[in-house]
Amino acid sequence: MTPVIIKIIAGVISTVGFAIIFRLKPSHWVFAAIDGLFACFFYFLFTELIGGNFWPNALAALISAFGAEMFARVLKAPSTVFLLPGCIALVPGGTLYYTMNNLISQNYTEAAHNLLITVEVGIAIGGGIIVASILHIAIYKFFQRFRSK
Repeated sequence: MTPVIIKIIAGVISTVGFAIIFRLKPSHWVFAAIDGLFACFFYFLFTELIGGNFWPNALAALISAFGAEMFARVLKAPSTVFLLPGCIALVPGGTLYYTMNNLISQNYTEAAHNLLITVEVGIAIGGGIIVASILHIAIYKFFQRFRSK
């Protein structure tokens, strides 16, 4: 198997693990895993197409948040139930680890570089989730106007 497929599988497994830790209903584990699959797949796709750190994470978080909103509507559950495990694979744990490791090793230049990447990815994930939430509310209100008539 290619390394990307292995990383996607690991992302899905981590999503299910966090779904268990967050005490999701076992019937919701599959949907959380699908949301994590979307996040991982689109992250690697956008990394290949766009490159960089910000946009692949922002767009993957946006897609994951839309998936979480859809699952929440269908399954009548809060969207955070699917969003938190779904986005967990996007969290920049590696760069955070290297930031702390370089701080301890007193390699401040490399620590600052890794810290900036960590913050950039965190802002991208948060921004993608916020944009998806705003768009979801706008789309919902748009269709509510037609539904009430």
